Amino acid sequence: MFMASPTSTPAVPGKSDITLKIITQRNANPKLTNRLLEIATTAFRDDQTFGWRYPTRHKYPAHHRHMFWRYLGNELLDPTIWVVVAYITDNGIEVPVGYSTWQRRGPGTAEAVKGRDNWLQKSERNLFALHESLNNFLFPNPSAYKPAIDLMAKVFEETENLVKQMPQFENHLHLNILVVDPAYQRRGIGEALVRWGVNKSIKEGLPCALEASRAGKRVYTKCGFEEIQTCDGLHPTPEKPWQEGMHCREEGCQFGVGSFMIFVPPSFHLQ
Repeated sequence: MFMASPTSTPAVPGKSDITLKIITQRNANPKLTNRLLEIATTAFRDDQTFGWRYPTRHKYPAHHRHMFWRYLGNELLDPTIWVVVAYITDNGIEVPVGYSTWQRRGPGTAEAVKGRDNWLQKSERNLFALHESLNNFLFPNPSAYKPAIDLMAKVFEETENLVKQMPQFENHLHLNILVVDPAYQRRGIGEALVRWGVNKSIKEGLPCALEASRAGKRVYTKCGFEEIQTCDGLHPTPEKPWQEGMHCREEGCQFGVGSFMIFVPPSFHLQ
């Protein structure tokens, strides 16, 4: 069994009120997971790419919330993923205000994380996957626009293939999600959650990769990430003709356009 990490040192200079903790299925009680789902659904309510993929999500809030539970529930059981929750103390009470999930990827992963897994957790993981597959079959999300979902999935697949081709990125950390309660934004919380991954990258000698929205690019750049290329699955190009699910044919349209970014630890430059 592995429990939450102890209170961290300040993750961002001048932001000593932010505490970061790692949670797993063992210590993620329903009150906490409900709070994290509330944060995610609120923060992504008006996100362009989520809105395009799930255009009628406001009519089906239970399905939209369950989609985030499917992500989070799986990540809490996956030994390759660290779920990092940010807390601040508000009127003497520790309040969860955001979270990020970082996944170790590559051929060296199984050996590196074997201490984070056990037979019981594997069984829980398999049961969770079976339950969610059955639930998705019986109660599909009515707000899902599958052509757009498939297009965005291809974008993530393309960036992952690009990572595999990069020197020294055979094993790397990937930021799966970063989310902060809108009521607590602009207080250094997102930066603290990003720097957790950067610090792990430096400590373990692992590069990092992520797909950033235009709004999120600033904080990643501040933490040392650099843009490699744009991510755009919703507009046609000479190599990618128009198909259902795309947003428009307007040249230069920035709807849903993001950035593929990487962080390379300083030790790599010394090799």
